Amino acid sequence: MHRTVRLLAALAVTGTAVAGLSACDGLTPGKTFEDDAALSERITSVRVDNNSGGVRVHGRAGLGKVTVHREVEYHDGHKPEGATHRVENGTLVLADCGDECSVSYTVEEPAGVPVSGENSSGEIRLSDVGAVRVKTSSGAIGLDGVTGDVSVGSSSGQITGRGLKGGSVRATASSGEIDLTSAEPQDVTAKTSSGRLVLTMPDARYRVSAETQSGGKDIGVSQDPAGKYRLDLTTSSGEIKVRQG
Repeated sequence: MHRTVRLLAALAVTGTAVAGLSACDGLTPGKTFEDDAALSERITSVRVDNNSGGVRVHGRAGLGKVTVHREVEYHDGHKPEGATHRVENGTLVLADCGDECSVSYTVEEPAGVPVSGENSSGEIRLSDVGAVRVKTSSGAIGLDGVTGDVSVGSSSGQITGRGLKGGSVRATASSGEIDLTSAEPQDVTAKTSSGRLVLTMPDARYRVSAETQSGGKDIGVSQDPAGKYRLDLTTSSGEIKVRQG
């Protein structure tokens, strides 16, 4: 009986110690809040400059004011004071919120506004925007209806694109699948160290370069060494598939 009591007491002390370590290591859930802002300034571009948190930017035809919805998670003593976005000469900057704090943005803006910048940890989702030049160290990148040149990179995360048109596309992933669909013929350069490459391209004649060290190749578009558009595709490990659609 006494041995059982001593064992239960030891387990209780161990559990208390583990709980204390968890709290010290910041494993406990943080506090959260959300807010919204309507901008009076005219926005001509968006720049992502965030450390932790997702970013979504949606273009809307005929939209007047730009709106910013913010979701913030923080730990005690690290609640951000005031706005974490700012406007610099017409550029909306989506910034981080400091130490032990994560902020996710959803922006509604007029269609066709270009987006650039970097998100250290978190996904980036862009729809009906202009030219795109973004990267993330950890997180997926999703594009829909981009009407300009595209240059995107993810160290760890899938890259997808739908309805791409109006410029060339360059996509690079260290680890993750790349799946792109073009709404009109265009140059595409796609490279991933580990993952499949899937392209869906309109009918046209393409100069195709496809290289994979481990995986099959299925090229389903017309290939012409003198074609106007170039598809340059490379993966170290994964299938390369190009289809017409």
